[in-house]
Formats: sequence, C-alpha cells, structure tokens
Amino acid sequence: MGIANVRATMMKSAYFQNPRGYRIQKTLKRAICFEGKGLHCGKPARLTLQPAGPNHGILFERTDLEGCPRIFASSKAFIATDMATTLGYGGNNQIRVATVEHLLSALFAMGITNVAVSIEGEEVPILDGSAGPYVESILEAGIQPQPFSHPVLRVLKPIRVHQDGAVCELLPRNRLRLTTSIDFRHPSIGVQTFALDVTPQSFAQQIGKARTFGFVQDVEKLRSKNLAQGASLDNVLGFSENAVLNPEGMRFTDECVRHKLLDALGDLALCGCWIEGELVSFRGGHSIHLTLLQTLQHMRSHWELVPSEPLRSISVADTYQAAALEM
Repeated sequence: MGIANVRATMMKSAYFQNPRGYRIQKTLKRAICFEGKGLHCGKPARLTLQPAGPNHGILFERTDLEGCPRIFASSKAFIATDMATTLGYGGNNQIRVATVEHLLSALFAMGITNVAVSIEGEEVPILDGSAGPYVESILEAGIQPQPFSHPVLRVLKPIRVHQDGAVCELLPRNRLRLTTSIDFRHPSIGVQTFALDVTPQSFAQQIGKARTFGFVQDVEKLRSKNLAQGASLDNVLGFSENAVLNPEGMRFTDECVRHKLLDALGDLALCGCWIEGELVSFRGGHSIHLTLLQTLQHMRSHWELVPSEPLRSISVADTYQAAALEM
C-alpha cells in the first residue's frame, strides 16, 4: 500500500475522527527531519523530531549552541510575540527558538504529546508557510500510543482577556473547539469567521494547509525591524493593495482566518496539556493568546486540572482504542 493510501486509511480510523483519543499520551514511531529557512531571520535551520518517553513533553534542544541548551514548550518560556511566538531564556534571552507555532499546532492537533525537538538554528523552518508538511510527515512516521493518560485542563467558567481592540476567551465545553474571527480592510479578506471542533482529521483537512499571510506594503517596515527576512511567495500568502500575489491563488477562500486558527492552536499548546473548552478569539494574535494562558494562573477557580496517570488496567492498545471509540 502506498504512502498516500496509508494516510487516507489512517485518517478514516476512529482515533483521527474523535477527540477522545487526545486523552492518551503519544509519541512518534520514528524520527522526522526538516530543513529550510526561518521566516523572520532568513537563515537556514535543520529540525529533527525524535520519539520520547511518557511524560517527557515537547522539549527543544539547540544543538548548534555550546552545551545544547534545552527549552521546554511552555507558556512560562515565551519571551516574544513579534509576528511569531518565540521561546527562550538567559541573559538578553540569547537561548531562544523562534516561530514555534506551526510546529506546535501540528503536534497538538495530531495528538503528539512527547517529542524531543533538536534544532540547528535560531528559528523553526517556515517550509511552505503552513503546518501541512508537519502533518504529512507525522502521518508517514506513525503515531505511537503510550501507557499514560494526558493531563486535561477543563474550563469551568469563562476566562476573558482584552488587548488593543482584540478579545480572547475560554468557555466551558466538553471538547476543544476554536472559533476565530478576523477583520482586515482588504477586498480579498474582510471579515471572516471560522469554527472548528478539533480532531486530527478536521485539522489535517481544514486547517493544516492554511498559510501565513502578509501584505506587500508592510514588507519594508518589517525588514527594517529584522523581520520577514526569509519571506517569499514560496512560504507566504501575499497580498497587494487589492489582489492576491501568489500565482496559484488561495488554498481556501478564507485561508487567512483558517491560518489564524492554526496559530491560535499552536499557542494553546504551550499550556502543556489538552484543553476541554472553547477558545473564542476576535482579532486575536500571539500576544493575546499568551496573555490568556498567563491569566489562567490568576483565575484558578475557573478551571480544573485532570492529572496524568498510568494506564494499567488494560493494555495500551486496548486503552487507545477505547478512548478513540468512546463517545
């Protein structure tokens, strides 16, 4: 059976169509490598995702720096949100990994909870500007269930933040759902809203291929700030004042709002656990998403944490299948 047929078969399985599978910790069956340039720094980078044991989490390792410093994928590690989400620490934040959101979005949506991320370079490769290449490679590598449940943050009461005209809130719900709205004064964009009940299948089919986007009139300003140094129509959906610049056009008529949802999911991944709740975001971005996660610590009565625990009563395979099929 060819790779395309294998992926198609996997996407039809109960796990990929049902959010219950997120309650089981998982890793990759084999390592995956990516190479490319950073969207903002424009420098080459090599990224390797390696299987990791239960309760490992997602851990970045800068193998190009002395001592191979590590950065845990957590909201406590974020240091910047200028056009991307950057994690790091140290004096002047010199230990950093930038533009982590597309990778984290793919891992989170596909249910990968434990992975060692080795990176040679300061920024995660932008690839084609979407999470699609990560999703495809995860499916090709295979997903391995592990004998532990995944911790769950269960939203009990609304948690809302405001920032510069943007609104972002978490609402109670028995599964993870994102509703994202944007408003751009452009004839190809305008006001757009997209809602998604998150499953591996829904993400892969409706969100993963949506690309980051930008406007040609902003390029000079961004580059003066050492941003968008690696941006091109190969990795960005570009807009002039009144048209789409990419010869192939848009992948979806509402590709921009779908990408905003992709970014939001990648930022939510930094909470370190699965979420039972609905994120509602209007004109949201990385900064307000991280503010929302930080606000959780000040509103402990609005949520509860279901901790991880060993799965010992039945086999991992049986537990995995039961979680996937349970409604």
